[in-house]
Amino acid sequence: MIRFPTVACSRQQPHGLRKDGTRFLKIAHRGYSERYPENTILAFEQAIRSGTDMIELDVRLSKDGRIVVIHDDRIDRTSDGSGKVADMTLAELKRYSFNNGMTQYGFIGIPTLEETLGLVGERVALNIEIKERPDHQGAIEERLCALLRELGAEDRVIVSSFDVDVLRRMKRIAPVMRTAFIYDRVWFPFSETIRMLGVYSLHPSIKVINADRLKWAKSCGLMVYPWVAKDRRTVEKCRASGFIDGVMVNDLELFQ
Repeated sequence: MIRFPTVACSRQQPHGLRKDGTRFLKIAHRGYSERYPENTILAFEQAIRSGTDMIELDVRLSKDGRIVVIHDDRIDRTSDGSGKVADMTLAELKRYSFNNGMTQYGFIGIPTLEETLGLVGERVALNIEIKERPDHQGAIEERLCALLRELGAEDRVIVSSFDVDVLRRMKRIAPVMRTAFIYDRVWFPFSETIRMLGVYSLHPSIKVINADRLKWAKSCGLMVYPWVAKDRRTVEKCRASGFIDGVMVNDLELFQ
């Protein structure tokens, strides 16, 4: 069982160490998405079986206000259907197969976040990325917080977003919730923005890793989980950096 530490990752179970001897987390990006259809129960279960410490996934609201696990705002790329997630009820979404063209796995339904939390339980941590904007009429932040409280899952979850307003709203609704700022370019006043957000972790793109900024973040007690490493050399560079606590990958074999 993974429960997030308050400051550093040394309390985690020993499974792979950084250069400084602390825990380096294996994070499955959209589940084991290299081999299995992304953001599906199959990809999550296979990631757990392959030894992941954390699963990253994406959530949106269906037309009837259910939290579903999907990256895109449309279902066209990952399913055999077409249309916007926000224009379909959960029942309508469940009619389509989300096997992402991997027909060898047959029909795969879109998972709700509730179903995913039920599958994962306390086996691994979750990094839940909110894809909606905060002005969405369904108020996904409120619904997400309510679901996590109901299932007692708050201490196993990070809620992440690219959107500063989403993170601010999460903190207003649930001040103790662990949040994370995702970014793929460094155009903002870095330290001021991070202090203002009060996040638990930073999730930079591999392409914009800046050692000085991230060392500063570490000195403030933040965790650092970049995305997405696509080869073993990048994984090992992250592990040896001394300021990165884990890395997201599509292919969990990169950690071997």
